[in-house]
Amino acid sequence: MDTRDMLNMIWEKISHDPFFGNKSLGSGTGTYIVPYDPKDELIVRDFLSNFREKGDGFEVQIFDLYDIMIETLESNGYLDAAFDLEEDCRSEGNIDAFRSEMTNLLQPDSLNDVFVQYIQQHAAPGNVIFLTGVGKCHPFIRVHKILNNYDGRANGVKIVAFYPGTYDYEKLVLFNTIESESYYKALKLVEGDDL
Repeated sequence: MDTRDMLNMIWEKISHDPFFGNKSLGSGTGTYIVPYDPKDELIVRDFLSNFREKGDGFEVQIFDLYDIMIETLESNGYLDAAFDLEEDCRSEGNIDAFRSEMTNLLQPDSLNDVFVQYIQQHAAPGNVIFLTGVGKCHPFIRVHKILNNYDGRANGVKIVAFYPGTYDYEKLVLFNTIESESYYKALKLVEGDDL
C-alpha cells in the first residue's frame, strides 16, 4: 500500500471506529502510529494541512513536535542559549554533548516530559491528537518516549503519531535506518503490508 492510499484511509478509520469519539466501552489510552516512507514527507504534510478537523463526537488536533520544542525553548528563555550551546559543542567537536543536553531539557523523565505536559494542557478530553514533526526533532526527542510517558494520563484522548519510518510492533525505525529502543504498545492505525 502506498502512502497516499494509506492516508486516504485515515478519515474512514477514525470516523467509523467506535474507539474514536468515545463510542467504545474499551478503556485505556488509545495510541496509534501511522508509519510512512520518509521520502513521502511532503505528501504527509500536505494531507495533514488539508485534514478535516471534526468527527462525530470529537475533534482532531494537530500538534507539531518541532513547534512545541521551539515554543518551550522560547517561553523558558532557552532558545538563544541552545544556539550558543550548539555552537560551542560544534567548535569543540562534541555535538553529542549538545544532543544530550537538549534531550535532558525536553524529556528528562516521565513526569517532566515537556511534550506530555503540552498535550495534557492543550488536548480536549475525547479528542484525537495527531502528533507530527517527529523527523524534524531528531535527535533531541524520541516519539516512543512521549507515547510511553503519556500512557495512562490520556483523559480519553487518542494519539496518532505520524512516523517517517517503519514500525513492526516491536520497534520503531526512524527514516528506515535509525532503530529506537523496543516499543510495542501502539497499534498501527491503518494496517498494510508495506507500513
